[in-house]
Amino acid sequence: MEKLTISDIASLANVSIATVSNYLNGNYQKMSAKTRKHLAEIISQTNYRPNGTARNLAKNENKTIGVSIADITNPFTSPIMSGIYEVCDQFGLKVLFTNADNNPQNEINNILRLKSENVAGFIIDPVNVNSSIFKSFSNNTTVIVDRQSQHPEIDTIVTDNSKSVYKMIQEMLKKGYDELYFVSWPLDAVSTRILRYQGFLDATNYPVGTHLITVPHLGEQKLYDDFNKQINTIMKDRNGKKVGFFCMNAQVFIRLVKAMQLGGYNYPADYGLATYEEFDWMKLLRPSISCIQQDSKKIGIEAATLLKDKLEKQITRTAEIKVVPTKLIINGSF
Repeated sequence: MEKLTISDIASLANVSIATVSNYLNGNYQKMSAKTRKHLAEIISQTNYRPNGTARNLAKNENKTIGVSIADITNPFTSPIMSGIYEVCDQFGLKVLFTNADNNPQNEINNILRLKSENVAGFIIDPVNVNSSIFKSFSNNTTVIVDRQSQHPEIDTIVTDNSKSVYKMIQEMLKKGYDELYFVSWPLDAVSTRILRYQGFLDATNYPVGTHLITVPHLGEQKLYDDFNKQINTIMKDRNGKKVGFFCMNAQVFIRLVKAMQLGGYNYPADYGLATYEEFDWMKLLRPSISCIQQDSKKIGIEAATLLKDKLEKQITRTAEIKVVPTKLIINGSF
């Protein structure tokens, strides 16, 4: 069993970390007899034994935060990590990064490892934001980025996924497209994918579950071959219709363009094209790609700044969803 931290005790007792620290250090002046008794019972029941790092947490002497990344190979991730490091470096905070490699069990193991290091707080880019592991986290010492829970109990920083896709699809519809498709990794209860698809449906009024093309994510080659055949069938059967495709992210975008090239199709002559995310290499494509530009580095900066403030002020707060705005870049791809 992983060793409990001072933040775990604070969460179990529903008090601040500072209150637990004061109790451990014998500072009872600002503490009611009821709270003191409650803490004594919890510490006894859990057999909690504080160490030097735990005692220093409320005094801001612990200067290390833990960061759990879902997939370090995702191009979206590097700017987030850069933003986190920039803030932490500015304020003298050390950072421990871990990579789950899109594996939920790896994520749990990484989080338990970070907890064992007695880090002061956490920034989580989750594989599975609804995992039960997050029930053990306190909102006072944690920030989540990118994916949001169905019932958020921890401050989460996201982009305006649904709204921005709605606006982009509206732009495509203005160009007279007869049929539009949303190309995505399997939705799999992942909030970013679901919200972007919802924005697509809101703009087109298509029924739920339709006009959705799934790209396998880390699947077998046969699945990718099936995807290529599906794209080729749509293009062959369009019968003069003006068709367009919106991609859930840049990696899906690459898969779609490769499939189109196999069939000998080119945008915008044969199909319209737009995507979520903008990366520098996209600017080399001609015509340039219409995309939704998200400020990934700002997400990291906002997350690290919020966590720093939480640790310094040590106040209990209600979880909120903070939205970082995006920008529509309209080019000649549709």
